[in-house]
Amino acid sequence: MSQSPFRKTSVMSAALLCLGLALVNYVSAQSTRNFTHAQGQTEIASVPQRVVVLDLAALDILTALDIPVVGVPSLQDDMWPGYMQKYAGEKYTKAGSLFEPDLDVIKTLKPDLIIVGGRSSRSFDAVSAIAPTIDLSTSTTGFVPSVVQNLLTLGAIFEVESQANAKARQLLQSIRELQANAASQGEGLLLFSVGERVMPQQPATRFGIVYELIGIQPVVKPEDAGPARSRDRDTNETEAEKDAREKAEAKASAKRLANIMSRKPSWIFVIDRNSAFNERQNSAEILAADPAISASSAWNDKKVVYLSGRGWYLVGGGVTQLETTIKQLAEAFDQHSAVH
Repeated sequence: MSQSPFRKTSVMSAALLCLGLALVNYVSAQSTRNFTHAQGQTEIASVPQRVVVLDLAALDILTALDIPVVGVPSLQDDMWPGYMQKYAGEKYTKAGSLFEPDLDVIKTLKPDLIIVGGRSSRSFDAVSAIAPTIDLSTSTTGFVPSVVQNLLTLGAIFEVESQANAKARQLLQSIRELQANAASQGEGLLLFSVGERVMPQQPATRFGIVYELIGIQPVVKPEDAGPARSRDRDTNETEAEKDAREKAEAKASAKRLANIMSRKPSWIFVIDRNSAFNERQNSAEILAADPAISASSAWNDKKVVYLSGRGWYLVGGGVTQLETTIKQLAEAFDQHSAVH
């Protein structure tokens, strides 16, 4: 039997850790302190004292490493994950949204390091004109290694290598244990729900990285992806034409989902965008209304895991966010194994 690509990811992560540790030790010993990131290299002269971070995954890691910051993204107070709730207060200047930095505010903060990633990565050039900037966006084709590398990079920048290395080892050990458990759990399907829609997710996509984390074989195939959704709609489209198009898209989507569900996934994992914005607790009612889902053995065996919509939609590749997901999945697998 050939090795699953997700099993190989765990091995690759461990190899990356060893490489990363050597790289961190080398960089820290150099006077130039030149750090590689998603958009190139940035030279940092000394340990930053005034940090502005515009990415929640990076802020998650900084929080885990006890690194102070002066500027954070602006979110509604109740949108902050519990472990980062302190950033909602007035102590931390709000330096713009997750999409658009407030350049004037950032300038007044006089940062010596700015961190972008994900949504804010498009502002790299603009904020780089203010202060040294690094992009800690994660990869969809090597998600776990990119998270580990971001952790090690921040450990090196702030000269807390031993703490970062320990957290990296702990994270990788937890992932290895989860993946060893997942090896006997059959196949899985990740669903992303928004509004009334439920969409199967492909591996190596924005949310499909969950397959890599779990190490479970997905039931989806490349041909299940369907046509890419265009953001550019015909401005001359009438309401009747729009309604007809949306009904046709919904019908085609339901047919694709029914075809995927016919492969009988052992587990269903759900990320609900609406729950990220406190619009509902989870998408159970939406899933139950779909006959292909409600008739499945995974549904009836209660092998459905509702992952944190806020964690995966807003944070993504943060260390604490991943640890929370790993614990949730491990408990779900163990609970099912105990019953059977």
